[in-house]
Amino acid sequence: SNTEKELAEQQHLDLNDRTMTTLDYPIILKALAKECETVPARTLVLRNAFPQKETEEEEARRLKRKKSKGKKKMSGGDADDDIETMGLTASSVTGVQCRYNAISEMKRLVSTNVYGHLPPPRKSQENYKNPKKGKQIKIGLPPILGTSFDLQSIFDLIDDGRVLEGPEILEIATTLEKMMEVVRWNNLLRTVGKDDDEEKFVEIPKLCKSIYIEPDLLHLLSNAFDNEGRLSATTFPAIGRLRAQIRSYKASIMTKLETIIASPSMKNKLALESGGPIFSEVNGGRIVIPVQDAYKNSGVGIMHDVSRSGKTVFVEPTEIVGPTNEMKQVEVELRQEEAKVWRQLTEEVIKHRDDIERSVSSIVQIDLVLARMRLGDLLNGVIPVVKDEGVMSVREAKHPVLVLRELEDIVGNDIDLGDNGNQGLVLTGPNSGGKTVILKLMGLFAYMTRDGIPLPAAPACTSITVDEETGDEIMEEVVPRVDYFDPVLADIGDIQSVDGDLSTFSGHMLVCREVLANSKKNALVLMDELGSGTDPAQGVAIAQALLEALLERGTRVAITTHYMELKQLAASDDRFEVGGMQFVGGRPTYKLLPGTVGESYALAVAERLNLPQSVIQRANELLDSETRQMGDLIRDLEDQKALVDAQALELEQKKKDMARLEIEMQAQREKLEAKQLSARRDEARKFAAKLEEKENILEDILQRLKSDPSKKLLARSWDDIRFVRRDALNEAENVPSVMKRLQKSAAAAAKVELVPLSELREKPDLKVGDTLVICKKGAFRGKEGIINQLGSNKIQLSVSGVPVQMKMNEIALPASAVQGENGNNDGGKRQRNADGSPEMSKIARKAMAEAESMGETRINEGSSATSGGKEVDVGRLDRNTVDVRGCNLEEAKRKCQDKFSSVMMSKRPVIYILHGHGTSGVLKQKIRDWLKRDREWVKSYKAASREDGGDAFTRVELKKIKF
Repeated sequence: SNTEKELAEQQHLDLNDRTMTTLDYPIILKALAKECETVPARTLVLRNAFPQKETEEEEARRLKRKKSKGKKKMSGGDADDDIETMGLTASSVTGVQCRYNAISEMKRLVSTNVYGHLPPPRKSQENYKNPKKGKQIKIGLPPILGTSFDLQSIFDLIDDGRVLEGPEILEIATTLEKMMEVVRWNNLLRTVGKDDDEEKFVEIPKLCKSIYIEPDLLHLLSNAFDNEGRLSATTFPAIGRLRAQIRSYKASIMTKLETIIASPSMKNKLALESGGPIFSEVNGGRIVIPVQDAYKNSGVGIMHDVSRSGKTVFVEPTEIVGPTNEMKQVEVELRQEEAKVWRQLTEEVIKHRDDIERSVSSIVQIDLVLARMRLGDLLNGVIPVVKDEGVMSVREAKHPVLVLRELEDIVGNDIDLGDNGNQGLVLTGPNSGGKTVILKLMGLFAYMTRDGIPLPAAPACTSITVDEETGDEIMEEVVPRVDYFDPVLADIGDIQSVDGDLSTFSGHMLVCREVLANSKKNALVLMDELGSGTDPAQGVAIAQALLEALLERGTRVAITTHYMELKQLAASDDRFEVGGMQFVGGRPTYKLLPGTVGESYALAVAERLNLPQSVIQRANELLDSETRQMGDLIRDLEDQKALVDAQALELEQKKKDMARLEIEMQAQREKLEAKQLSARRDEARKFAAKLEEKENILEDILQRLKSDPSKKLLARSWDDIRFVRRDALNEAENVPSVMKRLQKSAAAAAKVELVPLSELREKPDLKVGDTLVICKKGAFRGKEGIINQLGSNKIQLSVSGVPVQMKMNEIALPASAVQGENGNNDGGKRQRNADGSPEMSKIARKAMAEAESMGETRINEGSSATSGGKEVDVGRLDRNTVDVRGCNLEEAKRKCQDKFSSVMMSKRPVIYILHGHGTSGVLKQKIRDWLKRDREWVKSYKAASREDGGDAFTRVELKKIKF
């Protein structure tokens, strides 16, 4: 109608405020304000939550302040470039990113131990070119707790032309001192990562850099007050002098009063029956005494007051009137001097007001970082990726207002808008199914992102998808992303309440007009039941035309609808995606199913709300067949999709189980490989120990050659070396890993090695009829033969009836003759003594017998061969010699005792001490005197033999340890 048209034209609609209220965003901001520590930060947040029109007084102050500041340099139009103009809401994508990065840095301070470095003392900086770092200090949260930082009310007094006094100046001084603590905290923060690879802090120091306090101002205000909160007499000497005069006057007055009261003539006049104090102050500090009413005109002094009973008058004695007047004059001078100081301090504050206000603005932003972090923890929020491309892609997104209410089982939903050419999202489904909740959630996420608040959604994760063409699995990282949307405009709910003469449809059209007027690229428009409230056909046409107009501008749009024509937009226009709210068992699950068209389920909802069954049945009959068939088809498709989704979840779970099993198998493989490596190391250690035994035997042979280098002994020693070589080879082949390889390459019959008779340490006692095996390469190798005739160097065998002449190195004992108890081939290895040591061969025993007959037997050092329990000294070696040349006696004793201890533990009881001859042989003699007295270590000692170094060495035989 014309009336509605006129009303609509006159109607003023603040769509931004209405959108915030409609989306319940003030609830989020109130929660944020609750987390703020400082009054200015809390005030800033609440002003964003509940915008109020500026009063005339506030406007006048603002204009006056603007004029006093003068024209400021333009900062490129970005409010975030200046700390004073930086607000709660970011003005650009960069501003949002900085806010989120600051939260990450603050969380780092909370969750990890971050250390900064105090600057080193000045002396160390002067004395060293590269001074060390100063003392390391753990950096915690910014020190703003316990201070309000609320100076605006004080600045309002200045704007009104008033002079600041004690409480105001003290508040400013306290605030400035707290700001300096924040500056010191920031200085520590800036040292992190300066000299090492630790990640630096960037955003928080950037916020703190605007904090500047003039040192002279801070010094003046910090020293302006004494411990009692009065102006300091030290800082302001004139005030101290006047206070001293007042104290002097008061002391003189009190002395005179005590003299007056003590005089006999005055004692009878005093009124002391009431029990009150003798001295009291009236009329601004004049001191009076209680006098009986009968003596008020007796010339005692000036009467100032009367008691309630009228029996007592309070008189100022005449003697103190003059001094009191003089004291009052000094008090006036003191107040004038204090007023002068207050004006001076106020002028200093005004002079540095800009710096103070900028510093407070920095504190506000730091407090907001803390508040955002804490609110994000309450919401279990994540920090999204933010760009300027109009994309919203989140997983398991939860309505933040519901999270703050601590409701249980809040359903998370996946939302995708603006990606892959998708500019519009059409939400379908039943009433009370959660469509409007999704709309509000999208709007709240856009607002929260602009204000730098973490979002209640799933964190970044890895998603596995299957390529439909190749069937290959594709792994991609899914990160929460909400771009910078500006503006955010919503039409949710009825606007009839704005003016009773506007219909519902007219109200919606008024909102649509404002939306079109304010929308632009990367704006976010949210519209509930678009096109409703009028003829369905015309409503659909207007709705579709409006959507197309918005998309042409690059706006991102999300709507809810029950109109089938709008539901089908996704099929006809690639710019739209459709999503349906899940409805199971006649009840909503509040789960958004992307890519599905949700049935309105009007009849099911009516039945759930207990509408009479007859009405529901009649309504079902009135539906045309096409609508009924379409509803049944949609329900069948939703059932099929639910089945596919369940199968997909089951398949996904199986994939996770397979991945877990694969990880467990890998862990088992690594564990087995570790065991195999440990076993190989054990084998190597055992083999090394056996090789050490062979080394000891070789040392024994070398020592005998050294003492008797005759050709005959050389030949015998060479024979022993051949046997040691054979034993070492057998030991190597008996290592399990080596044996395993040999078993794979050798035939089962060749497991026992054929050792020629010439290489056997113990020559067997052969006789005619014994069986031997041919080990000579050729056709007869491995065949057994019977001894027919024994010779000195050759033996005649009968092999399969054929006589064969063989040398001693061409025949061997059969396997049964050399098999040990455990079934392993001994390979000619030496037998062992009862103590486990290798038994000496006949040749070795013969050589030992010859050596004993020549008197050359020595005490075994521990590395000799043994025979019959006797031990043979191997002589002086590097490992059994301790060098004490250049030492005094005590040092030589310590070195010797250390060597004695190590040798006795290794069972080698002979040590050679190298002391040399010296200029006069003093050290040699002192050492031998000590050895003579020792009863703990030494069994005997003597000068070393000529072949072991002679008198420059002392040979010490140690006592054996009995276990």
